[in-house]
Amino acid sequence: MVVRNNGNTWVPKFADERIKLLDAPDDLRGVGALKRFACEHASGEFLLEFDHDDILTNNALTAVVEAFDAHPDSCFVYSHAAQIKEDSSRCDEMFNADMGWIYRDIEIGEKSLLQFDSFLPYPSNVSYIWFAPNHLRAFRRSVYLEVGGYNADLAVLDDQDLMCRLYQHSAFTLIDECLYLQRIHPGNTQSISEVNSTIQQETIRIYDEYIEGNALAFARRAGLLALDLGSRHNKPEGYLGIDIREGESVDIVADIREGIDLPDNCAGVIRAVDFLEHIPDKVAIMNECYRLLAHGGLLISLTPSSDGRGAFQDPTHVSFYNENSFWYYVNSNYARFVPEITCRFQMSRSVTFAPDEWHRVHNILYVNVNMIAIKDGPRLGGELLI
Repeated sequence: MVVRNNGNTWVPKFADERIKLLDAPDDLRGVGALKRFACEHASGEFLLEFDHDDILTNNALTAVVEAFDAHPDSCFVYSHAAQIKEDSSRCDEMFNADMGWIYRDIEIGEKSLLQFDSFLPYPSNVSYIWFAPNHLRAFRRSVYLEVGGYNADLAVLDDQDLMCRLYQHSAFTLIDECLYLQRIHPGNTQSISEVNSTIQQETIRIYDEYIEGNALAFARRAGLLALDLGSRHNKPEGYLGIDIREGESVDIVADIREGIDLPDNCAGVIRAVDFLEHIPDKVAIMNECYRLLAHGGLLISLTPSSDGRGAFQDPTHVSFYNENSFWYYVNSNYARFVPEITCRFQMSRSVTFAPDEWHRVHNILYVNVNMIAIKDGPRLGGELLI
């Protein structure tokens, strides 16, 4: 099916009964609304998203169906891709290798191309459009409908928003093959400065909205634990609660300063909200969280920042943090000054903010830092460990 909009009168060069033409309503605005309209009129078992001027390889559709058949628990499959110039010739532009990108020369038909590998679907990767599954992207129509489809109100990043909701539903599968040729030209969305600026801002907002749910989904599917530290207060659903004192929301009573009686690499996500400031030994808590996390697992922390008054107002606070405090766990140039540090994290998110107007008025700032445990496993998108 081809949906024509904005007065487009395209028709196929050759008559083909398999191609259904549909004109979008004149009042339909925005890419999210247009995709939603198209999917509402689609009837196939699988939906595949790609840009109108890009190219699928000859075996792409067959590979998608085979991947879904081989992975019945997956709702989403995607592939590697290669960039081409406007005239379809090879494009040698590259993304920054320091952010984890890997390139390789490939042959498709008689074309010599430069493939860029898609990242595996770890929570932080999926939560940022920069590292989220690239084209081609295909998903089960039944799951698309179940999660609510494309958000018609989004002018950009409707794809990232949908991917996050699909990821929280069921597994993603990477087809280890280049099935998509992405055409690079001045009309690309990322080439329009105003649009690209909006994309950079929106991907952060969407990350903040979905990252914890994505981390919980990752832990659930991988058979890993989700741990909430200091769980006597406000333990969210889906977590195993750990606290030094017994309580209704406490599943394990333990003093994390002495270590937790759980095996290495057992957790997919650890939540430390209003917790780190109560632990005197900063290095010990970071090392213990790292020990517990599996490769790609997330430490999600929210702590009163020393950039405001909140860090110092509570008499039970014994440790003080700001964004710089976490440099020592993600950068060996700082860690070498503290030989007790054995953890190796990669930064996923670091921001200081006032949660609401009351906190702002009273100068109570929080620092939100999410860090990815890096162990023996696949590369992840983002600034690599130094």
